[in-house]
Amino acid sequence: MSTPVPARSALTRADLRLVPTACALWTLAAVGAAQGVRPVLVALALLVVAALVPILLAGRTDAVRAVCAHLALLLVGTLLLLPAVQRAQAARDVLEQAQADSRTVTLEARVLEEPEAREGGPEWASPSVMAPVVLPAGTVRVGREEHRLPVRLRALLVGDAGTAAAGEGPAELSLAGASMGDVVRIRGRPSVEGTLVMIRVTEVQRIDTARGIRAQLRAAARDTTGTLPADEAALVRGMTTGDTAGLSRAAEDAMQGAGLSHLVAVSGSNLGLVLGAVLVPLLLLGAPRRPRILLAVLVGAGYVALVGDHPSVLRAATMAAPMLAARFAGVRPSPVAALATALVLWSVAAPLEAASIGFVLSALATGAILVLAPPTARAIGSLSRERLSGPAALVVAVPLVAQAACTPVLILLVPEVSLWTVAANLLAAPLVGPATVLGLIAVVIGPLAPGLAGVLWLLPAGSAHLVLLIAHGAASLPGAHIAVPDGAAGALGAVAVLAAVAAMTALRHRRAVRWLAAVAAAVLIAQGAARCSPWLPGAAQGWTVAACAVGQGDATLLRTLPPGADPFVVLIDTGPDPAALTACLDDLRVERIDLLVLTHPHADHVGGNAALTGPRMPREQWVCPSRDAQGAAVPGPAARPVVRGDGADLPGLRLDVLWPLSAEDVVRVAARETSSSEQGDANDCSVVLAATWSDGSRFVGLGDLEPEAQASLAELGPGPTDLVKVAHHGSRRQDGALYAALSPSLALVEVGQDNTFGHPAPATLTMLDVLGTPAVRTDRDGTVVLTPRAAADSMQGSGDGSEGASPGAPGWDLADARSVGPPR
Repeated sequence: MSTPVPARSALTRADLRLVPTACALWTLAAVGAAQGVRPVLVALALLVVAALVPILLAGRTDAVRAVCAHLALLLVGTLLLLPAVQRAQAARDVLEQAQADSRTVTLEARVLEEPEAREGGPEWASPSVMAPVVLPAGTVRVGREEHRLPVRLRALLVGDAGTAAAGEGPAELSLAGASMGDVVRIRGRPSVEGTLVMIRVTEVQRIDTARGIRAQLRAAARDTTGTLPADEAALVRGMTTGDTAGLSRAAEDAMQGAGLSHLVAVSGSNLGLVLGAVLVPLLLLGAPRRPRILLAVLVGAGYVALVGDHPSVLRAATMAAPMLAARFAGVRPSPVAALATALVLWSVAAPLEAASIGFVLSALATGAILVLAPPTARAIGSLSRERLSGPAALVVAVPLVAQAACTPVLILLVPEVSLWTVAANLLAAPLVGPATVLGLIAVVIGPLAPGLAGVLWLLPAGSAHLVLLIAHGAASLPGAHIAVPDGAAGALGAVAVLAAVAAMTALRHRRAVRWLAAVAAAVLIAQGAARCSPWLPGAAQGWTVAACAVGQGDATLLRTLPPGADPFVVLIDTGPDPAALTACLDDLRVERIDLLVLTHPHADHVGGNAALTGPRMPREQWVCPSRDAQGAAVPGPAARPVVRGDGADLPGLRLDVLWPLSAEDVVRVAARETSSSEQGDANDCSVVLAATWSDGSRFVGLGDLEPEAQASLAELGPGPTDLVKVAHHGSRRQDGALYAALSPSLALVEVGQDNTFGHPAPATLTMLDVLGTPAVRTDRDGTVVLTPRAAADSMQGSGDGSEGASPGAPGWDLADARSVGPPR
C-alpha cells in the first residue's frame, strides 16, 4: 500500500469549483488572441454543446444544474472578454495591413530585455540583433498615415548587428546599442503571425533611458559579476534579475536541450522562492502572521518591479496576491482556486498576455504540480512498492508532471523531446533556490558594497556552473534530441501518448494493462538501445568527416575539432533519398545540423532535404548562385548564395568557398563543357568547399564540377589537401591537373551500388592510383567516418599504423577510415 499524501494535498470541491470555467475562458482567450472575435463565438458554441449534449443524452438531469452554472459564468466571462479581444484584433489589424501593403511603421517601444545577437544559426552567421519590446497603446504611423493601437502589444525587434540607424541627432543608435528599460522610437516593417509580432527595424532612436533604482541595481549586478565566467555570470543574473546578456549560444542550446531553459531567466517559480525566503525564516523566528505577510508583500512587489513584467511572473504575482490576502485575514488559501482566479482575470483583462507562451507554460506547469503531483506521487510509491514514497516520490512527481503538461506546447516551439529532462530538473532543482536568494542579496547590496556583492556572487556562480554542467551533460546524451512531428500533429500526438500513459497508470492493477505496459516498455527500451548504440561495436565516435551511404548521390558531414559534447556540424548535400539520409544521421547520432551546404540543385544532391525537419532543421544554408538553387533549398532558414571568398570561422574549423567565382562565370565556363548546357550550368555551379581543422587537416569537396570548371579551379590554385571528395561520383569527366594540384592522401567517392552510370569510372580510379591516392567508396564500404589521426592515437594508444605517418600528424589516410553503416 502506498503511503498516503498529507491531507493538505487532497483537493476539495471548493478548490476545483472555478477550474472548469477558468480553463474554458482561458481557451477562448487564446483563440481570440490568435484569431479574433468570430472564432471565439464559434469556440464558445462548441464548448456549450460539448458540455450539455453528453449529460442530456445520459439523462443526468442532476448534473445539468451544475453545468448550467458553469456555462452562465462562462457567458459572463465571454462578454467581458470580447471587448479585449476586439481591441487586440484592432491593434493586430493595423500591423497586418501595413505588412500586406509592404509599408513601414514608426512607433515607440519599451525594451524588455538586453538586445542580443541571435542568428538562428551558428556563430559564423551574419548576426542579427533581437530584442523583445512592449509597444504601448497609442499612435503609430503607417507610411504617412496615423493610426492607433488600442491596446499594448508585445513584439520582437530584429535589426542588423552594428548597423547604425539613419537620421541625425545624438540619440540615434543601432538596435544593439539599446538597453533594457530604454524607450525607443523605431521605424521598420512589421510581420504578424498569430500572436507573434515581429518588426524588422531600419531606424532606432532612443527617447528615454532606463533610470531609477531598478536600472541602478541591474547595472551594479553587471559590474559585480564582471569577474565571473561569462556563462555563469549571465545565468545567475538571469535567475535573479532577468538579464541574460552574455550567455553563449552553446550554453543556451544546452539548457534548452536539457529541458532547463526555464532557469535561463526569471519565471513565476522565482517569485515563489523569494516569498518563501521571506516567510519561512520569519515563521521559524515566531514573527506574527500579519507583519510577516506584509513584509512578504513588500518584498514580492519589489521583486516584480525589479525583474519586469514577464508573463510567468505576472501569473505568479496575480496568484500570490489572493493567497497572501487570505493568510492575512486568517483564512487558509487554496492554490488551485488562486490559479483559476488568475487565469480568469488575465483572460478577461489581457487575452494577449494570457495567450503568451511564457504565461501558458507557467500556468500549465503550476496547475499540473498542484493537481497531478500528489496522485502521481502515490502512483510512484505503488509502482516502486514503497521503495520510493512520501516526500521522495513527490520530489520526482513534481518535475515529471510539470514537464508532461508543458510537452505539447513545447513541441509546437521545437519539435523534439528529451529522455533526460526530468532527471536534469531533479539534479538542478536544489541548486536554483540558493542561487536565486543569494543572488538577490548580492543585487541589493551591489550599489552600496560592490566588493561584498562580488564575493556573494561566487556562491550563486558555483551553483550556475553546476547547472551548466548538468545541462551540457544531459543535452549530449543519446536520446536528448528525439525528433517528433512538428506543428499540431506533434502536439496532439504528445497529448495522446500522455493520456495513454495516464490511463495505464490509473488502471495499473488490471493484469491486461500491466502486460500492455510491459510490452510498450520493452519496445521503447529496445528502440532506445538501438538509438544509443553505434551501428557497429567500436565505431569511431571522434570522427570529423563522414561520407553517408545514401545511394547514387552525395551527403557528407563535417564536425569541428576536437569533437566535444556539442560540436558544430556541417552537412554538404542531402543525397537522393530522405530515408537514407535519416538512417545515416541516426547511425552517427547527429541530432543537429548547424550549416547545410547544397552544392547545386540536382536531385541526387538535394533529394533528401525532407529528412531535415524538427531539431535537424539547418540553422543556416548556403547554395550556389544560380536561379534554381533557391527553389531547391530547405524551407525555413534563408538560403545564402555563396561565391569564392566567402567563408566562416568556427571554433576549431575554417570554411572557405573556392568555387564558383560568380553566376556569370558559371555560365561562361559551362558553355565550354561538352555535356549538355543544362547539366553543365548546374554542375559547374557546384559550391566547392574547403574545410581546414585546427590541427591542419584539410578537406575539399568538389560537388559535381565538370572538367572545364575543374580546370578553371586548378588555375586559381586550390592548394594541397589531405582529403578530396571526388567530383561527380567518380565519373570519367575529371581534370587531372586539379587533382595533381590538390595532391590528396585520400579520396572519397560517394556513389550508389549497381548504378547505371558506370560510376566510379575506371579511368578516374586509375588517375587516383597514379597519384598514389587510395579511394574509399560508399558503394563498397558503406557509410564511412574518418577520425583525426591525433584523436585516433589518443583513443588507441598508438599511431595510425600507416607506413611513414608520424603519430599525431594532421590529415587522414586509408587506415583512418572506418565503415559504420551498410553500402547502398
